[in-house]
Amino acid sequence: MTIHPTLEDILNPDRPTAQRHDDGRAGSQRRFRLSAEPQAGDEPGDGLGGGVGDEALGAATDAEDEGTTEATGAGEKMPTVWSGRRRYLLVILFLLGVFQAVMALVMSFAVDSLLGMPAQVNAALNAGTAPDGSALDPAAAAEAGTYIPWLQLSILVVAVLSIFGARWGERVVGEDLGQDYVYELRRKLIGTTLAGSGNASLGVTITRASNDLTAVRNWVSQGIVPLMTSLPLIVVVLGVLAISNWQVGLAVGVPIVLLGLAVPPMAKATFVRARYLRRRRGRMSARIADTVRAGESIQAAGGVNRELNALDRDSGKVVNAAVARARITGLVRASAITAASLATAAVVVLGTLGLIDTAGVASAMTLVGVMSAPLGDLGRVVEYRQNYKAARRIQAPLLAQAEVLRQAEKDREEHWKDVERDRSSTGRHGLRIRRMVVQGQRVPMLQAAAGDVIHIQSHDPGRIQPFLLNLLAGQNTGAEPGQPTPALDMLVDGYDYTLAPGRQRRKLLGHASVRVPLERGTVSRAIAYRNPKATEEQTREAFARVGLDRVLSQFPKGAQTRIKNGGQPLTGSQVARLKLGRALLEDPPLLVLDGIDSDLDSEGIRLLRAELEDYPGVVLFTSQNPSRVAPGHRVWTVDAP
Repeated sequence: MTIHPTLEDILNPDRPTAQRHDDGRAGSQRRFRLSAEPQAGDEPGDGLGGGVGDEALGAATDAEDEGTTEATGAGEKMPTVWSGRRRYLLVILFLLGVFQAVMALVMSFAVDSLLGMPAQVNAALNAGTAPDGSALDPAAAAEAGTYIPWLQLSILVVAVLSIFGARWGERVVGEDLGQDYVYELRRKLIGTTLAGSGNASLGVTITRASNDLTAVRNWVSQGIVPLMTSLPLIVVVLGVLAISNWQVGLAVGVPIVLLGLAVPPMAKATFVRARYLRRRRGRMSARIADTVRAGESIQAAGGVNRELNALDRDSGKVVNAAVARARITGLVRASAITAASLATAAVVVLGTLGLIDTAGVASAMTLVGVMSAPLGDLGRVVEYRQNYKAARRIQAPLLAQAEVLRQAEKDREEHWKDVERDRSSTGRHGLRIRRMVVQGQRVPMLQAAAGDVIHIQSHDPGRIQPFLLNLLAGQNTGAEPGQPTPALDMLVDGYDYTLAPGRQRRKLLGHASVRVPLERGTVSRAIAYRNPKATEEQTREAFARVGLDRVLSQFPKGAQTRIKNGGQPLTGSQVARLKLGRALLEDPPLLVLDGIDSDLDSEGIRLLRAELEDYPGVVLFTSQNPSRVAPGHRVWTVDAP
């Protein structure tokens, strides 16, 4: 038996609470600071700036899950990077790393060769003395001029240009790899939100789709990429150095090995700081989004300064957390650069002690110089990895939910052809709803025949919206803890709505709500949204039914006028008509109108009443003035009997 996700399965459980901070004093304001010294009135955990230990970074916030998989970032599974065309990109990156290592060795050998015989010949010509101490013929030396080793120089130039091309290609391929991965994740994350996580804060949703995905992209394109290219380069170079001259190999390898040993503890501290910073950013984004949406109320209550002060406190915590993270990430990067500098210094010491000649010093320093950039990249890998782990803690469960939703929709598509229509209890275009559970409580059975216009009521107005949400999703929310949730029985025009895939549901149900803004796109796309394959004739008919045909003729682009910000440049009444026209398209058996009349003008109300008088299906509607919408309506209450 296929188990479909319920609304509770896809609701976001991790929404941060944007707590208000208001001391009630007019004009009161607190500024963020970078020091660790506590000030009067500070909240616990504000002083992030001065501590370098893990305890200084919100220990009170994270103490309850310290040591768990949630705290350590372990256990969350993300979609594999080794998939599809990304596999070829990863192979290309590895080959680029090996190629750079080979070209670095070619550079080293070319430098060693240039500082060998050619350098000795030119030194002899300039000094007028042969290597054995005998004098050269001045005329012959002047005629010979400067000896130019074209072959070695050509090899050196080709090697330098090859490394340039490989580094350029590494950046391009790495960005392609990261963007391809994020492209896949973004669709799943937003799809999960659209599928049912409607209670998630807008700010948190934006953070997930921007900051969190940026952390993922940075890890893939600037974290995995250096591991695929820099590690082969460093390993190959160190191996060749150790074979050719163990002293040079040891001098260059020891600082790099010490860096590797120091990375794990620094990585753990980086994760703690990255995790805390992500929380603070999420809460700040949630506050900003909620504050902007409540702007009119805030302004009317004279609370602008209070909200800005509260935002300052959240912003200050973000700044402090970011600076605290920079301390440890800066230490990691500095350690990586210092490892390259120590390797250079060690090579110079070997030359000073006479253990290697000048040519050996130059060739070894050439290799160290080539490795300096990859070592610096590896220093940033730690930061990218820990930021990724902090984001993964939130994204992985959502991505798992997205996979459950995708599979459930796929199952519904595959099995829909086997679903039989049974009109014995509903009749043509009728409706039956049984065993629906809303917020843990059963609702009465609803039976309606074609032509019924039903006003939805409740003694608790807050239950109407959850009921509509369950109705549209064709799912029950959970019953009381420990109590089983019954299977919803919902027949629309004889079809089991709970088994219908999305493409069939839009044929069975039309929905228009005053609370839901329009998506971006053209007006023509908006009205035909339920049927993307609607013909021009069907679209024109839909416009005419709600009186928008005359309105659109006044716009320069007509039906191709683009709408944004929920409906601009249309007026509120025109937006309501557009929503109504979309819901009425092709007369679905079930029409759900959620307060749409509150935004309609008198002409819109007249058109709505005319449509409902002889609508061929069942109409469920909410309204503050139901008699104005449908004088002969029937009343049904959500409340349990």
